[in-house]
Formats: sequence, C-alpha cells, structure tokens
Amino acid sequence: LDSNDEPTYVAYLFKGTKIVNAQSVEITSEGVLQFNIQHRFGPLNSGLYNLYGLDNAQVRLSLDYGIKDWWSVSFGRSSSLKIIDVNSKIRLKRQIKNGFPLAIVFNSAYYINQWTYINSDLTINEFIFANQLLYANQILFATKINRNLTLQFSPTIVHYNLVEILDESNDKYSLGYGGRFKLTKRTSINAEYFMQFNDKRNPNVLSFGFDIETGGHVFQLHMSNSSAMIDPNFITKTKGEWLQGDVYFGFNISRVFTLYD
Repeated sequence: LDSNDEPTYVAYLFKGTKIVNAQSVEITSEGVLQFNIQHRFGPLNSGLYNLYGLDNAQVRLSLDYGIKDWWSVSFGRSSSLKIIDVNSKIRLKRQIKNGFPLAIVFNSAYYINQWTYINSDLTINEFIFANQLLYANQILFATKINRNLTLQFSPTIVHYNLVEILDESNDKYSLGYGGRFKLTKRTSINAEYFMQFNDKRNPNVLSFGFDIETGGHVFQLHMSNSSAMIDPNFITKTKGEWLQGDVYFGFNISRVFTLYD
C-alpha cells in the first residue's frame, strides 16, 4: 500500500469568521464570497420607551472573499460610525492533529473615518486625509482542544493617526481572549474579552454569543457592553458597564456564495 504522509489538519475551530465582534482564525475559502450583516441595538437600560434598545439600531455590511486557501480580504461599512474598513487575513499555520498545536493567522485592517469638516470638530489644519485613518493589526493564535472546545488569544495593536487628547498615545496595546464551546452539531456558545494594556481610558469589552449554523448561513446572537463592530472602537472606546445595564443586544448573519469550484 502507498503510504500517505499528508498531515491531518484540524478544521472548524469556529463556526464563522467572527467570534463575537472580533476576528476568529477562520478564513473564507478560496473562490467563496461571504456577505455579512452585523446589527446592534441600543442598551438594555434605555427602558421600555425605547423597547430596551430595540428602537435604536446600527448596522455594518461587509463582503469577504477568499483569494487563496490561506488569504482572504474584506470590505465593510459601519452606518453610525461612518467608517469604511478594508481587512486582510493571512493564514500562517494550521493546527495539525497529533502535530502542531496551533492555528496562527495574521489579521490587518485599515479604517477611514468619513468625516465632514462641519461635524469633525477639527481645525482646518487638522482636517487632512491622514488624520482620518486608523489601523489594527493582530496575530491570532487558536487551538481546538477537543471536539467541543476552542480557545483563541489575539495580541492586538490599534494605531490612531489622530488622537483626542494631547498626551495620549497613538498606539494602543491589548490582548484578546476568546473561545467557543460546541453544544450540538449546529450550535455553540462563544465569549471574548479584550484587556487593554496602555492608555486605558474606557472599560474593557466583554461579549457573549450564541451561534447557529443552517447550511449556507451562520446566525450569531450577541450580548456585549459595546455597540461598535470594528476593532478600534470596541477595543479602546467601549463606554458601557455590564453591572450598570449598559448591555447591547445584536446579531450577525453571514451567507456564503461559491463563485467557482
């Protein structure tokens, strides 16, 4: 018999390309286009008059495309923040059964604030294109411990070309912790937390999710103390406190389309 020396890769560490708000190590497959709808409502403590946040909503739409099996790109737009984002994920290493224990992915994102001079609170000298740019870079380490449990660690650097306070650092360092626990073949619970290391001016973000896979769709229900859906804002600019009821309900829906086999 011919011997087969090909390694057995560990697959499906997460249901989707997002854990809750943050990126997972999953990458859109080559030749596949994924359409994402992310929706967040207002805080639960806004009361019955606002139907506990359901009257207030924002959305982020994005398209992810797998250029290679190890490389995907995406383009997105957030409604309330008026931010355009471009993202690239590169798989550096896959977890191997009875071999290399980690999946490693490099994630890099670029953001453009769509300011107008009137609503920017900037002087004419500050209102330049470079000041509208911000960046986030991450190395994602994940391991599927068993059939049900996956853990991920995400060292992150967020860079703002323009900061709000004179002595504030342009670079923000944080470490994300995330995980998934499979309940059934098509459902799982997720959690993620980002710890800020420098220039911490706002609370850390803590989020929980419930994933449902329905074939070509992945439907994710979320609770978080941040309503933002892009890395710089939910990592460094979260205002909500869980114990004060500043909890935002939301959901993600993703649908994949195979453009070619």
